[in-house]
Amino acid sequence: MKPLPTTARGRRSRNAIVAAAAGLMHERGLAAPSMDEVLAASGAGKSQLYHYFEGRRDLSVAVLHHQFDRVMAAQPALADPDCDDLNRWRDEVVQAQRTHGMGTCPLGAFVGQADDDPALRGTLADLFTRWQEAIAGLVARALQVGRVRPDVDPEAAALTLLTAHQGGTVLSHLRRDSAPLADALDAAIAALRP
Repeated sequence: MKPLPTTARGRRSRNAIVAAAAGLMHERGLAAPSMDEVLAASGAGKSQLYHYFEGRRDLSVAVLHHQFDRVMAAQPALADPDCDDLNRWRDEVVQAQRTHGMGTCPLGAFVGQADDDPALRGTLADLFTRWQEAIAGLVARALQVGRVRPDVDPEAAALTLLTAHQGGTVLSHLRRDSAPLADALDAAIAALRP
């Protein structure tokens, strides 16, 4: 992976390429858009693309990180060291689903598409692990103030919550209704309460 640009203009150009590629890849799959389509959507030139990225894999890795950043931005409770409220996180998740028109998860949409590429599969697995760790941190904070049962293991609870999120997101997307996501998270959170 090439180093990030040092100038503001370079960062804007690189970010425009990544955002355009992310939109196309989320809509059509990691392998579907051609590099020419990414260039057309971003307004960048071929020399810019290859100045910032070694090739498709490098760009795809950047897209996965971009999508992870989108997920985290939509769930600020996870990064807030003062937040110990699982319901706040649940509300953020459900609102993000509604805001994005019941779409698929920005990161989860790529599961299964990276199986044949160890670098992409490893990146995706790492990003999901980071997401799960962020949820575990929220559960640990809730545990400290008695919002969850004292026997709750934050790591195990985080896996349950992330699983409820992903399954609920899929069903909400299929049904064009946020209720499956809300219900799955409500049930997972209720199981943790004292």
